Amino acid sequence: MQDDYARKLDDQKSLFKQLGIKLDALTIHEKDFDVKMRGYEKEEVDRFLDDIIMDYERFYDIITDLLDKYKEIQRRQAHWEEEKKMMAMVTRKPQVDMEDAIDRRLVDDGIRQLERSLEHFKQFVNGGLK
Repeated sequence: MQDDYARKLDDQKSLFKQLGIKLDALTIHEKDFDVKMRGYEKEEVDRFLDDIIMDYERFYDIITDLLDKYKEIQRRQAHWEEEKKMMAMVTRKPQVDMEDAIDRRLVDDGIRQLERSLEHFKQFVNGGLK
C-alpha cells in the first residue's frame, strides 16, 4: 500500500512539473517552518496544510482522469476516422475518364441496329433459299 502511495506521489510530482505547478502533496507535507516568538500556531498551520494536500491530491486525480478520458477520445476518433476512410473506399463510385467513356445510349442503339440487320439477313437467307 505504501508503495502505491509513493508511486502516486512520484507520478503526481512528474505531472505537476510538466504542467508548471511548483507544489505537490509531498512537498507541502514535508515543508517545515521556523518557529518565532510570535509565530502561528503549529497545529493550525498543519491542519491548513493537510487541507491543501487533500486538494492537491484531488486535483491530481481529476487531471489524470481527464487525461485518460482525453486519450480514450483520441483513440476512438482515430478508430472512427479509419472506419470513415474504409467506408469511403467501399462506397466510392468508380472514376470514369470522360474522354474514354462510351455513351450507353449509343451502345444500345448499335445493338438494336445489329439485331434488326441480323433479322433482315435471316429473312433474306430464308426467303432466298425457298
